[in-house]
Amino acid sequence: MDVIAGDFRELGYAIVANDALQSLIKHVRAKFERHFIPRFGDDATRNRNIIKLLAEDIDVKRFFCSPELTAALDRHLGIAMPVQTGPIVTHYTANDRIGNNYGLPYHQDWPSMGTSSRGVIAWTSIADVRKGAPGLRIVPGSHLRGLWPGEQTDRGYVLDDQAIDGAYDLEIDAGHVLFMSPYLVHRTLTSDATDWKLSLSCRFDDFSCDEWSRRGFVSAYRTAVDRQVYLSGF
Repeated sequence: MDVIAGDFRELGYAIVANDALQSLIKHVRAKFERHFIPRFGDDATRNRNIIKLLAEDIDVKRFFCSPELTAALDRHLGIAMPVQTGPIVTHYTANDRIGNNYGLPYHQDWPSMGTSSRGVIAWTSIADVRKGAPGLRIVPGSHLRGLWPGEQTDRGYVLDDQAIDGAYDLEIDAGHVLFMSPYLVHRTLTSDATDWKLSLSCRFDDFSCDEWSRRGFVSAYRTAVDRQVYLSGF
């Protein structure tokens, strides 16, 4: 995989491209449009649950476990022993009843991970992300300041400062992989356009990180089982 934009160490992000992964995401989008969207109905919560299930699709899991992606983690980020420390997450943004034009303001991901100082978020989209449509705004180089003042909320670590200079709106082709530092300041871009964005992300850490080892390999993620959900719908 080749870096086509950004510099992870200097700017806190890098975009890499690979033909095989782009082809796989094209297949995932076709599957989403053929099998997932037709199941949408009038219940917005049910529709969001359907979207979340895309993260459990075998081809999506294959994408984030692909040898191409893991090789890029080693080659471009120096993570020779990557471990997935979080689930694959869907991010649906649209001006409709499902998305409700929802977007998270400027935030950082590190407090929601709490793992290795060498962590990284791998992010991709099943549709092209273009300016003027739902997308992602980043602040290049913001990771160099470490953790910014903010507040941990149920939605994430939201920054106190929401008027930040030097922001940049990313344009990313479907299937390209955006690597982000967990300290990179970023926010969701919403739009009044009819376009929708469905992206997928997964968090990786470096098992060889000495700092993480000293901290006992802690992680913010836990496995929880709702033992009452089987009663839903009855």
